[in-house]
Amino acid sequence: MMKRSLIALALCLPAIGAGAAEYEVDFGYDSKYISQGRDNLEQGGIYWASGAAGFDNGIVLSAAYGYAADSDVDYDELNLGIEYGFELGDFAFYGSYTRLEFFKDDEADNELGAGVAYGGLSWFEPFIDYVYSTESEGSFVEIGIQREFALNERLALTPYVIAGLDYGYANPDHDGENHLAVGATLGYQLTEQLGLTLIAEHTEAHRQMAKDEGIETDQTWAGIHLTMAF
Repeated sequence: MMKRSLIALALCLPAIGAGAAEYEVDFGYDSKYISQGRDNLEQGGIYWASGAAGFDNGIVLSAAYGYAADSDVDYDELNLGIEYGFELGDFAFYGSYTRLEFFKDDEADNELGAGVAYGGLSWFEPFIDYVYSTESEGSFVEIGIQREFALNERLALTPYVIAGLDYGYANPDHDGENHLAVGATLGYQLTEQLGLTLIAEHTEAHRQMAKDEGIETDQTWAGIHLTMAF
């Protein structure tokens, strides 16, 4: 399945014809699969294999395949995406489309996304991400701040805080506050092309939402990813 995602990425490349491209491949493991304040797996973590190609015209093609690490959990997903980004002054904007395939569940979804980040502040970078799902006919918004600290030439720490708002995306009966996530990534440049990233995050779901759905309020997870750029 890893080959399928990378082949799908490669097949898209000739259609762009945008000149020079930058490529990135990532292999990683997350101890839990947390999104929208919820654990998507009954137990255990998830393995990821992903690839992306960025072009001079602002287009990025991406593919990611995730597979449940626990042999007792039957779950996988494939994400194929295209994104266009551009900068306007201190603002960075993007729009995206992602096709999601859940092979073991025989389900699929289409997501439209957009976002903006402001880089004009010296002490942190605020950002907003929006996604709409055609399957749930709902949307999800994340509002956050982050800042990168260069500890030395090879090591960088990026803490972040994100507040999530659900409008029928994760729960069709919920509109409003969803969760708060606090985390950090620690990136170490092993070589010019090879990097190692450690991730740690704590998520606190909105108490009423967690009570209504019968899920845990607090979730903590960690991840490790090896990235190759060329």
